[in-house]
Amino acid sequence: MKKKFSMLTVAALLLTSLVGCAGGDEPKSSSGAASGSNTGSSAAASGGGASGQKVTLKLLQFKVEITDKVKAMAADYMAQNPNVIIEGGATSDYDTLVRTRFASGDAPDIFMSKAFTDIKDWSDKIADLSNEPWMSKVAPAAVEGMTVDGKKLGFPVAFEGYGFIYNKDLFAKAGIDKVPTTLTELKQVNEKLKAAGILSYSEGYKEWWVLGQHLFNLPYAYEKDPVGMIQKINKGEAKVNNVANMNGFFDVLDMTVKYGKGAESVGISYDNQVSEFSTGKTAMMQQGVWTIDSIVKINPNLKIGMFAIPLNDNAADTKLPVGVPGYYVLNKNSKNLAEAKKFLTWLHDNGQKYLVDSFKLIPAFTDLKTSPDLGPLAQDLSKYVEKNQTIPWAHTLWPSGSNQEFAKPLQAYVGGQLNKEQTLTEVQKIWTDRVKK
Repeated sequence: MKKKFSMLTVAALLLTSLVGCAGGDEPKSSSGAASGSNTGSSAAASGGGASGQKVTLKLLQFKVEITDKVKAMAADYMAQNPNVIIEGGATSDYDTLVRTRFASGDAPDIFMSKAFTDIKDWSDKIADLSNEPWMSKVAPAAVEGMTVDGKKLGFPVAFEGYGFIYNKDLFAKAGIDKVPTTLTELKQVNEKLKAAGILSYSEGYKEWWVLGQHLFNLPYAYEKDPVGMIQKINKGEAKVNNVANMNGFFDVLDMTVKYGKGAESVGISYDNQVSEFSTGKTAMMQQGVWTIDSIVKINPNLKIGMFAIPLNDNAADTKLPVGVPGYYVLNKNSKNLAEAKKFLTWLHDNGQKYLVDSFKLIPAFTDLKTSPDLGPLAQDLSKYVEKNQTIPWAHTLWPSGSNQEFAKPLQAYVGGQLNKEQTLTEVQKIWTDRVKK
């Protein structure tokens, strides 16, 4: 997440992809400590050790697109709690960093974990937060992904969703008066854009999570029983090429290449992808609600929307992936566990200011309200939620670490080094190897 400044010192809280992230990709490595300005409240005296000694909370997270805002939030916390220092870093490989920090004895106090598989893998090192005062306010849809053996282990950052974000003016210029809801209609949209001399895409396939996580999530999420299918693949009772909409996935991937930058797509970064869309050079990009702040900074007058990506010709099947991108979790062996719990309570108590108004996220707490200022992407996401037209983030059920590995054969496919059958063979091998680990 992003944004966090101060008059005294400003540290760089870590973050990497996500995505999301959800989403966003990797900042350069950095580290430091953030101190707050004199904007604190009467809560300042509550932080730190009993005798006034400094307490350092080491925080790691991966929502890169709001890094500066997270820095600003931490600076405010430190201003209100002058005996607390929040420090962190940034890395190009978040998962590796967390594992390395734990292995080296420099484990974080607070770190971020994804739902289901990831949080389960870390469950023996994560504190039980079931009885924290804010837990009763967590939205029901956010509970399952962070529950292990009946224990609630996480603080949900937000609800997020992704699809094709589109430029309404460019669609209108090409004579497109409705968003596509089927694979055939998506092909027609691309042809209309091409006829109007408009580039459809500039996809950021340099980033593993854009291709190997978000886009590749779709065929699994569109399964009638995503959990059941993934369990079958884990047990060797099914293969990835048995996934019903896998051909549709490749159809969409082919379109993003054919009507976009071709093989050059594997060299396009997240920042370049967002920049080219925001400046009107492309009509669509596969991204999510987390990009709104970046888009607005580049072009505040851009008229945009978001629609679900179809993988077949049954419009009723076309739904938007919605889930919790990550949870803050606490190291149960941290000597500063009590202070880390105080921080999460403070973050919830001030969630409207930071999670919603500053970070511009869709809250995963029932006592926080989605702001109308979150913009058109959040509004479009809400429409899919209201109509129950959503699918899960099935990639959270994949074998741990496989999402990054899946990107490699998929990038080779985009670059023309592998055909579809060879790509799926490589994906299957990665999956099988990861299950054995």
